[in-house]
Order: sequence, then C-alpha cells, then structure tokens
Amino acid sequence: MLEKGLFLMVIGMGVTFIFLGILIYIVLGTSKLIWKFFPEPEEPVTPSRVSTADTEIAIAVAAVTARLHK
Repeated sequence: MLEKGLFLMVIGMGVTFIFLGILIYIVLGTSKLIWKFFPEPEEPVTPSRVSTADTEIAIAVAAVTARLHK
C-alpha cells in the first residue's frame, strides 16, 4: 500500500513539473509574440531640468550664507 502511494506521489509530482515547464514556455512564447505585434511606443527624450527641490536648497544655502556674512 505504501509503495502504491509513493508511486502515485512521484507520478503526480512529475506530471505537475512537466505541466509547469510547458506553461512557462507557452507564457514566454505568447509574450514574445505580443511584443512583436504590439511594441511599446518609444517616448521622446526630454532634456532634464533642475528640480524645484534643488532650487529651493540653493536659495536656502544662499540665505544662510548671506546671514552669516552680515
């Protein structure tokens, strides 16, 4: 009885492993197929600007420097 249980367990685990392997390849193939026909549009590169946080920090440093040199 124990041998039949172990045999059934090994068969079940093997079938599950094979099914999951096939599923992985199906998902990867579908993904490549979708990206081939519907590529992601490329966004134009915009020049980076100085962020407002950098500007605020520069203003604060200038204010502290001016206050110290008074």
